[in-house]
Amino acid sequence: MRPQNQIPRQKSPILMATSPPPPRHGPHPPPELPEDVMREILLRVPADDPASLVRAAAACKSWRGMVSDPEFAPAYRLLGGAPPMLGFLYDDRRKYWISHFLPTATSPPLAARDLEHWHALDSRHGLALFYAPRSDAHFVVCDLVTGERWEIRADPKCYDIMWSNLLSDRRLLENDEISCNASVLCAKDGCDHLDCHGGPFLVALVGHDVEGHRYMNYAAVYSSVTREWSEVTSVEQVHTINGTGHSAVVGNNVYVPCVEDDSVVVYNTRDKELSVIKVPLEEQQPYLDLMGLEDGMLLFASVLKPRLYLWSMEAGPRGAAGWARRRVIELGSLLPLPVLEDKLDVSAVGFAEGVGVIFMKTRAGLYKIELESGKSDQVHGGCIDKVMPYMSFYTGAWGPLKASDEASRTVAGATTI
Repeated sequence: MRPQNQIPRQKSPILMATSPPPPRHGPHPPPELPEDVMREILLRVPADDPASLVRAAAACKSWRGMVSDPEFAPAYRLLGGAPPMLGFLYDDRRKYWISHFLPTATSPPLAARDLEHWHALDSRHGLALFYAPRSDAHFVVCDLVTGERWEIRADPKCYDIMWSNLLSDRRLLENDEISCNASVLCAKDGCDHLDCHGGPFLVALVGHDVEGHRYMNYAAVYSSVTREWSEVTSVEQVHTINGTGHSAVVGNNVYVPCVEDDSVVVYNTRDKELSVIKVPLEEQQPYLDLMGLEDGMLLFASVLKPRLYLWSMEAGPRGAAGWARRRVIELGSLLPLPVLEDKLDVSAVGFAEGVGVIFMKTRAGLYKIELESGKSDQVHGGCIDKVMPYMSFYTGAWGPLKASDEASRTVAGATTI
């Protein structure tokens, strides 16, 4: 009941006439971004997160038109710099060799899968090299993004490189392996190696053998252009090639490590010449493992727990110019403490060139360490002796664009960027 002395409030006729009616719907959607702004946003999608670019391209026709534009891919690669790591190859030995691919990006290459009786040898410039003795060819080169595959039969003149007399033929036959070091590299003149899909390539073999009382190093190179092997280059040396070690490529030179030696064998694929350079070991370092290439220099690593030591060495046309950089990384905060306290070895087993990621083998599993950020993650629970990162640009996959709600679910075909 209203008090008797209170006058009822009256609505103002002005407010009643001028006040807008309450909205019947939700807030208006924000205005669309201009196409040039949206293109700049798409160009900055992280290269190791191709699934996001696929989802954006499937969202609407205008965004897919931007990603599909012929000028988008070169601009995306140029802004992204080095190709991202899509995953890595490694071998598993059970009753026979099995080559595995473990993805590290959001959308793995469609052509990457486990391969029985295949032995992963090398990965570089968007290509992967395998030894496949039970197929129609000795070697197979694969582009894991496009699915292209090239089979290569070894010339009989290469047999002394592939199978050393120091190992019995029966052991090699049973293990489906070779005793040489094999490398694959892009052979396109002036290539920046940001997008090597479908281009010419080389496969270089560097090995060792014994002729009488002489210890010999051998090398030969295969060209995808001529589809022929070069003549075998040989030189008398006292250096045992590390057939399972990582190689490095600088220009026309392939660098191959030696076993228990402070030497690296250099094979010039253009001039077909072999030479040797000495690695300047320091007294406290019992060994150095060649990891690959960093900023145009050879990268070596060794582990003296609890530290990882990295050296970069300039390698010129006439050999080594000495150390250019030395870094020490404390592993105490990057690896589990029981691993560092264990007597078993901790070693560097792989390096992703261009993105600064190094892989560490421990008894607790495989860890990857980002050298710039210092971030560490376990990527595999087993013991892996050699990691071969696969580097390439990749957008994932999508099929014909349908309605927007259907296109986001479409996964078919393959597209490289």
